[in-house]
Amino acid sequence: MQKEIGMRHIALISLVVFALAAAGCSFTSKATNFNGLNDFDGNAVEHVSTTNIALNGLFVWPLWGDASLEETVSCFTEAAKEDGALKVRLVQSDSSTYWWIFPPISFFIHPVVTNVAGDAITD
Repeated sequence: MQKEIGMRHIALISLVVFALAAAGCSFTSKATNFNGLNDFDGNAVEHVSTTNIALNGLFVWPLWGDASLEETVSCFTEAAKEDGALKVRLVQSDSSTYWWIFPPISFFIHPVVTNVAGDAITD
């Protein structure tokens, strides 16, 4: 019984450390291999996906990082501009609040993940 409780504490501590380390982070990935195909207007295209992770309190207040749609779109367009994009076309956006991940703590402080994906048009 004591060993089982110890393993649960280790799992909880690992989860908290991971959440704190990842909070406030922005990750961007890109896909450029379209096998010679262009977008509908004939422009060269790169697909960009940006994800922001943050910790929020009581579903409203950001405690660490900013995973708002506004900030995620800003990071997305910044990454597209760095690659020389002249235009972007947003394809999708999604935001998830992980309130259920470790109750009851996560009812009050919870990770939020927001993703924006779209095309960066370079021509």
